[in-house]
Amino acid sequence: MPGRSYAPPGTNPSGSKNALVIMIAVLVVLFLAGGGVYWWLSKDDPAGNAISGQPVTQQNGSPAANAGGQNASGVPAQSTTQADLSRAATYLSEPGLKCTFYVNYPDGMSGIVDRISGQAVPHQSVQVTEVETGIDMGEEYGFGFHYVERADGTYYIMDVAPFEIYPVLKNNMTVGQTWSYDSEYGSTIYEVMDMGVDLDLGFTIFEDCLLLREDNQAAGFQSLTYYAPGIGSVYVTAPGGNFEYYKMTAMTKIDPAEAASTIIKWCPNYMDIKDDRAQSY
Repeated sequence: MPGRSYAPPGTNPSGSKNALVIMIAVLVVLFLAGGGVYWWLSKDDPAGNAISGQPVTQQNGSPAANAGGQNASGVPAQSTTQADLSRAATYLSEPGLKCTFYVNYPDGMSGIVDRISGQAVPHQSVQVTEVETGIDMGEEYGFGFHYVERADGTYYIMDVAPFEIYPVLKNNMTVGQTWSYDSEYGSTIYEVMDMGVDLDLGFTIFEDCLLLREDNQAAGFQSLTYYAPGIGSVYVTAPGGNFEYYKMTAMTKIDPAEAASTIIKWCPNYMDIKDDRAQSY
């Protein structure tokens, strides 16, 4: 399992080659959404019921915070500073956030994960690290991924595979823009569907979200991901909205030292993470 006996994709000696190819292809998509790395772990809901409470979206203008800097539910408010919505790094999570998600996994299971963002990697190229933690069969598990910024956009490095790097978002984004990630297993195509969208998740409203469609052609898996400025991914659904994979249900600020200690706990390779420009992507 991740955080204990997990083997990076491609190193597991068991299982058929076809199953491994599909697993890798699906994980490439789900890693970008965050939390999907555990889709085979969580239990509790064999029926795979969709998350209750349909989010509400609208174009710009929804008041997310009051004058005191908190939104109506008391969660941390988004920055009131006008962000560059075309820049990929705008959608990286700020250090010191603890976000809770309810997740429905492709295998029909469901569960709850916490995502903690912070800074612990000494190399200056790493902007932020996110660690996802949960409980499986009474045991805590965790998995980390590190984000870097390049001239053309943002990328992530899985802690379990520190010498590989994968694209997340591109710079100079506009509605209709597309790009792709190609590997030996097939292509994943990304398309910016909308920008500046306000997303109401019930406990808070996220302003100026980016809506990104991901089409993993190797795995036959498609998703729509909402990225909020300064927060990262907050909501992932199937195209058409008929099934919710990943939905934030709570968000709090935590001490930077606590966030860093969580990263160190679940990222054994954090000292070795860096943006080596010779890495493949």
